[in-house]
Amino acid sequence: MMTRPKQMRQDSWLLHPSILHPMAGCSLKRFWSEYLGNGPYALRSLPSRLVSMGSALLNMPAVWAEHDQHDAAIRAHSLSAPPVFIIGHWRSGTTHLHNLMSVDPRFACMTFLQSAMPLNCLGDTHLTRTLMRKLLPETRGMDNVEIGPDLPQEEEMALGILSGLSAYKGFYFPRNLLRHQRQAVLLEDITDDQRATFRDAYDYLVRKISYAHGGTKQILFKNPASTTRIPLLLDRFPDARFVHIVRNPHEVYASMQKLWQRLVSGFSWQEYDDLDFKEPTLEIYGNVMRRYLRDRHLVPPGHLVEVRYENLDNAPVETIGSIYESLQLPDREASIERVRKYCAKAKTYRKNRHEANTELRQQLAERWAFAFEEWGYGKA
Repeated sequence: MMTRPKQMRQDSWLLHPSILHPMAGCSLKRFWSEYLGNGPYALRSLPSRLVSMGSALLNMPAVWAEHDQHDAAIRAHSLSAPPVFIIGHWRSGTTHLHNLMSVDPRFACMTFLQSAMPLNCLGDTHLTRTLMRKLLPETRGMDNVEIGPDLPQEEEMALGILSGLSAYKGFYFPRNLLRHQRQAVLLEDITDDQRATFRDAYDYLVRKISYAHGGTKQILFKNPASTTRIPLLLDRFPDARFVHIVRNPHEVYASMQKLWQRLVSGFSWQEYDDLDFKEPTLEIYGNVMRRYLRDRHLVPPGHLVEVRYENLDNAPVETIGSIYESLQLPDREASIERVRKYCAKAKTYRKNRHEANTELRQQLAERWAFAFEEWGYGKA
């Protein structure tokens, strides 16, 4: 059973769930499609639902204007370099890696604002940016990573808004968590039209962010959910580069429990107090990591590099340098120097500490034995 953590219960009612909900960035058609297909809803989520509905309605003129002005150019846009995708299971260090690599100005990253409103992020966003700065918390909650409208963000929110498939829907509608994970992450139990819509949305999103940066920068996206999407991404971007990060499974499991608490508490429109996230965590990790091991051979030689979170944490400068060398990215020395300066500024960052009982550790060792063995982590 999951109960809202004490910190969340003490927050403003605006955060139960958040008044800044990702569903607010949907088109009105997408909003109603999701809304009608994922009830019933908790009474406490009524303010969030009403604000999101109103936002979807009020955004329509801006969405239409942006489509008329930019859509044709975005679809005709060509990338200046193959995109780089950072992948790895949730809580494995993808955000830390993304932040380190994003200090290189050669890369174009999606921002929190762009991911939350991909349909109308090219116009005047001053009001939205101001609201985000006032209402967003200083950190993500499940860790001490800073968030803000202009900081790097993964593209999963935007994919849900554009296509209707997103792992984030498991946070919005946790009573249907495994169904949304299966559809969005494994791309199973979906129609051919849904698969094509999702593939085209991903392609469009990459081109739109490149277009937003003038087409001169290399795309750098990070998204744990895309750990299983290698075939789809290679179909659209055959020369894409991938950086996969892995972490001790014991640490991943413990950190995932904090992720469920924070994001389900913050985004769920359904009741969730009676839900237990232990089994979904065990199942999702197994599905994601097995799918990655199945598909990684599809990436051409020299286009995939695998790193360990522990190495990135202990030696970030050297680890980033090895990524540049393995993927043959230019300006390696200048990028390493930027990472060194970034790390010097961020040295006060405090990591969460996790503990697990012996029985749970034994269960993880049994259910995830393949991962412990593949990446050489001790099961004890």
